[in-house]
Amino acid sequence: MAIIKIVSFTVFMMKFKKKLSLVGKPCLRRAGSSISFVLGLLSATVAQPSIDQFEVYAHRGFRGLDPENTIPAMKNALQQGAVLEFDLGITKDRQVIVSHDPVLNPKITIGPDGDTLSNQRKFSFFQTDYQTIRTYDVGSKPNPDFPQQDNYKAYIPLFSELVDSVEAFAKNQNLPAPRYFIETKLNVKTDGINHPLPEEFVDLMMQIIKEKNIEKRVIVQSFDPRTLQVLRKKFPQIELAFLAKAGTILDDNLAWLGFTPDYYSTNAEYIDPALVAQCKARNITLIIGNCNDYNEILRIAKLGVNRVITDYPIPRLLELRADKSLSETKSSQKKN
Repeated sequence: MAIIKIVSFTVFMMKFKKKLSLVGKPCLRRAGSSISFVLGLLSATVAQPSIDQFEVYAHRGFRGLDPENTIPAMKNALQQGAVLEFDLGITKDRQVIVSHDPVLNPKITIGPDGDTLSNQRKFSFFQTDYQTIRTYDVGSKPNPDFPQQDNYKAYIPLFSELVDSVEAFAKNQNLPAPRYFIETKLNVKTDGINHPLPEEFVDLMMQIIKEKNIEKRVIVQSFDPRTLQVLRKKFPQIELAFLAKAGTILDDNLAWLGFTPDYYSTNAEYIDPALVAQCKARNITLIIGNCNDYNEILRIAKLGVNRVITDYPIPRLLELRADKSLSETKSSQKKN
């Protein structure tokens, strides 16, 4: 009976949300967040882990809601209580920037002249000075992968600028001090082309981390073990996370890395009771790799894993699940 009432309430709230779309996207987003939070509380009463149980890492600053790896995105993620997850790169003039890609991404970038980019206009950040990079707009162009994302003019920020901004924001808003989950973007095939060698990369990054006095609130993550190896040797106080490539095995990855990291992150589909037990035996904290499927997150949470990297806050994932469920119900009704 309780389940029936929750489903009925979900349908009502989804219809209410649809009507709100008439008053504009910003209002819809705020209302949708509140609706999904209510749905989350209701769902938690049906033998599910509570929203507060999860430690959420805002993937690129919750790129499902805001332009990825931008300062506004990180501030909004802080208000959701998330750990800030983002990527670092290095420019020609050795500035540390916040970017997932080593080049401009045409999918989300507008040039300084207002034109959209073609694939032929890509250039490596490591071959370009920061002042040029900063002139490109990476927030105004709608991201086709995230159609409900808010869009506004934004630029690729310096790592130091991002830290200063979110630290001041957290203090002004009486929020907990930000925590950072930072990925170093390297590949042995592009050494000297898209980034410096691992040791120089680490030194440039750590110079800022130490200057900003955030060492105790930082976890550094990477698919490439080399920066993690340098950090373990030169800066053993920094917590480290190994990012496993799809289909790889824990023992092989640890052998490749050469030591036991503090954290291990892999795609949800590879997390099963055996992997959870293996990590627990080695005192490694397991993190669900970027996942926007709330059902999968719940499955893994029941195994005792409550840390997840995701493009959305948990309440929004609940709302997306409710939207999908409602859509599937309507589709089934039409077939019948």
